[in-house]
Amino acid sequence: MNAPLTAKDFETDQEVRWCPGCGDYAILKAVQKTMADIGAEPDRTAFVSGIGCSSRFPYYMATYGFHTIHGRAPAFATGLKLANPALDVWMVTGDGDGLSIGGNHLLHVIRRNVNLQILLFNNEIYGLTKGQYSPTSRVGTR
Repeated sequence: MNAPLTAKDFETDQEVRWCPGCGDYAILKAVQKTMADIGAEPDRTAFVSGIGCSSRFPYYMATYGFHTIHGRAPAFATGLKLANPALDVWMVTGDGDGLSIGGNHLLHVIRRNVNLQILLFNNEIYGLTKGQYSPTSRVGTR
């Protein structure tokens, strides 16, 4: 019998490329711990992302990972889940990627009730462009 996996088993050797102090670090560590806690199997788990800071997530998870095009993670995740229903599919997106250019795809993945998990990072800004406002930015943000 194999020993249970730990959070470390879900880490990769990739250098994390987020800005110092970014909240994405805490989310990554929490998800790695959660994967171990729920008994996730790395070879039966996939993370799918679009574009933006949050979308580097698949590089940092020792699972299957797909870094796709801007706003299209829901479409890719839907196809992946339909093609392989036994796969545990996690979609990672940000407020800019998922609620702007990908908003229509996100609505349809929810409408279709596809059995996948969605992690939506909302920092109220396009962080990758260093400050462009996003769909969730507060009124008056410049």
